[in-house]
Amino acid sequence: MSTTVTPAGSGANTPKASPSAFDDKLNIAKSSKVIADYMRQTGKSAITKQELTQLANNASGKVPAEVCDAAKYMERHPDVFTAIETHDVPGADNLSGVWNFDWAANGGFNGTSTDAIAKMQDTFDFAIAKSAQITEISTGKKAELDSTKQRPQN
Repeated sequence: MSTTVTPAGSGANTPKASPSAFDDKLNIAKSSKVIADYMRQTGKSAITKQELTQLANNASGKVPAEVCDAAKYMERHPDVFTAIETHDVPGADNLSGVWNFDWAANGGFNGTSTDAIAKMQDTFDFAIAKSAQITEISTGKKAELDSTKQRPQN
């Protein structure tokens, strides 16, 4: 079963800092599946780390949003890409075949230290983002409260 990816349609002006709801649910297997399916749809049998970065940046505006998010996931977890590309050969060369992404998509990393570290990093990043939101909201509420306690100026 393959995932059909559709163009983002928003062009190069798509904000890169705000993760999508799809990105929030990514893990090694899901991002690997999206990348493998995209590689097949575009006729690529292998991809370099540099090409993965180009997908994440979507400078052309033609890369589907899901593919951008999956590539960004790999960029946030460079050890994952290295582990995928060295799955079938010793030594990193920054080139990975679609079969390696298939292996990862089918649970090749389940229960490994690479999987655990990626999950911990994602959880930590999520906690930091939520903490920043809480700080922003509470600072705003405190400012509102403080402004209601101000004495009128004569």
